[in-house]
Amino acid sequence: MRTVHPSPDDPPAAAGSLRRSANRLLPVGFAVIGISLSLVLGRLDVQREQSEQVATIAAHLSGVRAALEAQLRAAFGETEGIAQLIAADGHISAEHFHGMAREALASVPYMRHVSLAPDDVISDVYPLKDNQAIIGLDYRRLPEQFPLLQSAREQMQPVLAGPVKLYQGGQALIYRRPVFINGKRGVKFYWGNVSTVADIDRLLAAAGLGPELEIDVAVRGANGQGGEGGLIWGDARLFEDPLLSQTVEVPGGRWQLVAAPRAGWPVLGLFASPLFLFALSCTGLFSVFVAQLNRNHRLLKQRNRELRQSQAQLERLAHYDTITGLPNRVLFQQQLAAAILKGNGLAVLMLDIDGFKQVNDSLGHPMGDLLLQQATARFLQELDSADRVCRLGGDEFVFMLQGSQGQVSHQVRAILRCLQRPFDLNGNAALVTGSIGLAWCPQHGESVDSLLRHADTAMYVAKESGRNAWRPYHPEMTARLQQRLELERNLRRALQDNEFELWYQPKVDLFSGQLEGVEALLRWRDPEHGLVSPAEFIPLAERTGLIIPLGELVLDLACAQLASWRAADCLPGPLAINVAALQIERSDYVTSLATALARYDLPAQLLEVEITESLLMESQQQACAVLAQLQAMGVATAVDDFGTGYSSLAYLRSLPIDHLKIDRAFIKDLPGDDDAVAVARAIIDLGHALGFRITAEGIETQEQYDFLRNAGCNQGQGYLMARPMPAQALQAWLVQHEQRRPAR
Repeated sequence: MRTVHPSPDDPPAAAGSLRRSANRLLPVGFAVIGISLSLVLGRLDVQREQSEQVATIAAHLSGVRAALEAQLRAAFGETEGIAQLIAADGHISAEHFHGMAREALASVPYMRHVSLAPDDVISDVYPLKDNQAIIGLDYRRLPEQFPLLQSAREQMQPVLAGPVKLYQGGQALIYRRPVFINGKRGVKFYWGNVSTVADIDRLLAAAGLGPELEIDVAVRGANGQGGEGGLIWGDARLFEDPLLSQTVEVPGGRWQLVAAPRAGWPVLGLFASPLFLFALSCTGLFSVFVAQLNRNHRLLKQRNRELRQSQAQLERLAHYDTITGLPNRVLFQQQLAAAILKGNGLAVLMLDIDGFKQVNDSLGHPMGDLLLQQATARFLQELDSADRVCRLGGDEFVFMLQGSQGQVSHQVRAILRCLQRPFDLNGNAALVTGSIGLAWCPQHGESVDSLLRHADTAMYVAKESGRNAWRPYHPEMTARLQQRLELERNLRRALQDNEFELWYQPKVDLFSGQLEGVEALLRWRDPEHGLVSPAEFIPLAERTGLIIPLGELVLDLACAQLASWRAADCLPGPLAINVAALQIERSDYVTSLATALARYDLPAQLLEVEITESLLMESQQQACAVLAQLQAMGVATAVDDFGTGYSSLAYLRSLPIDHLKIDRAFIKDLPGDDDAVAVARAIIDLGHALGFRITAEGIETQEQYDFLRNAGCNQGQGYLMARPMPAQALQAWLVQHEQRRPAR
């Protein structure tokens, strides 16, 4: 029997050898792979830590920049009214200048003084004490200051000079505002400059640049030269290798901000990473976790990309308004809820800026945003440290004030006053006011929702009462609001269901008694409540914008009635219709009227359009353009309620109108009241001198009729002659008085 010995090359022996070799190398291989992965993971963790540190410092620096820009606007925007006044009037009295400068310095504690320099020679300064030495100072002889002032003159824009060494001692920032005056033919010529001097250290401290900062910050950019300018504040060494830098916009240039941690940027090693140490201790489990570690590697890289220089921005977007830098609705509601839980009495204010829409529409949204920023700076000046303010959106702000009723009332009035000062929007002066509603906790609610809702309700009451006012909440306000909402729903239904009709009031010649036309007056016949007074639904229609479709309906009903009268050969004369402000501002009224005339094949001479004097004064350019187009079509034009809008004689002469209608307020006391007699005669004589026909409204007694006729008034309407009536009743009235006019 043959014995066979196994060969070393046989497969079982080779496999065993490979396994042994693999077993020997496996620990080493695991160690190499584990250490390599630990290095990668540790490095990613270090990078993440560094990214979070940079993001945190960046958020702090953004807050410093926003606060610094707000303080700069507050410091130098206060004296813009002086420059605006000089530009408008060509001069300013010393008394007026001192008064305005005194108010500006009182509102901004770090302002030192304000000076006037016609032809660049200082003629006056406030306060005069300690500043007499600069009277007569000629900037043209100051080579270190005059070039920047000359640049401001050439660019016709203000500049911020500084730090500047003052003749009075010390250093300061100087806001140089060139002033230009309109000359003949619209040519502007240089008047001089208004300079505002602010204490650098106090201004920067007000913006939060001080020892209480948790980071090191430095500012450079003297004379607005940005990174090329000299050091303004802080340690110059921070600019040697900055990781974080931001630009501060200043008048005529910019500053540069840099920041770093107080102890400098830390150098993080791998052994400072808990993940690195943990990975080293777990290298023996590499085979189990390799797939998960690979996935974690990708996720960590993606997370770090998302976190880098965006984390701070996301935080601000979630809780702060991007335009004003104020807390948004979400953050404010959290702050208010926390204050309510403390149990202390507090007031919630809802503020709406009156006239903000006109600024947006006339100057554009960027100027509207600038107004919001300047208004925010003024609000912050009026608040205590425990108070809060947020921007809800648009031109609505909400405040949380703490203190007694007397203290809060004083603050509310101060907030209203701070809005009344003119805003300088890059050379454009804007005037606005505010309407404020106030709700007390716990008297008017103990929840965030109820307090905000009740303050909002009170704010609308303040707006309806004439604006530039504030009102505390009362429970009956909510009931009135609910009634108004119900009326609005019914008004929309009435438009859809054609519940409106026109009534007509005759207008007669006061000398012959002959009918000379009628005025169309809108009436609403509600199926449940009957006739609803126009005094109830017309103001609501104007507030909600429903006046525009209502105006379209009036045009159609009026033209349809004229066509019916014309077909029956019983025209009562021209038909007058009223147009509201929103119809002029938000719709193409001329096209709508022309379309209605064409639809019923009517000549334009059968219509007369009445526009209130107050609308003319509020929207002069637009209203005059519409009236001129109507006159060109052949439609007669009239100013209704004349005497209540305070229009000037020069303005009246340029108006494209045919008639003036004296408001009933000047008729009701005739002829027994001497003042009413004088006013009525003056309006009649003035109108005739300007070539207008005069119509008196609200004639109710024969004595009023006789006086107006003898005073030369052309037409009249009122209850003495006829009340407003439906078309069928008007026909009966015409037959009874035999005042039908021949068909056209």
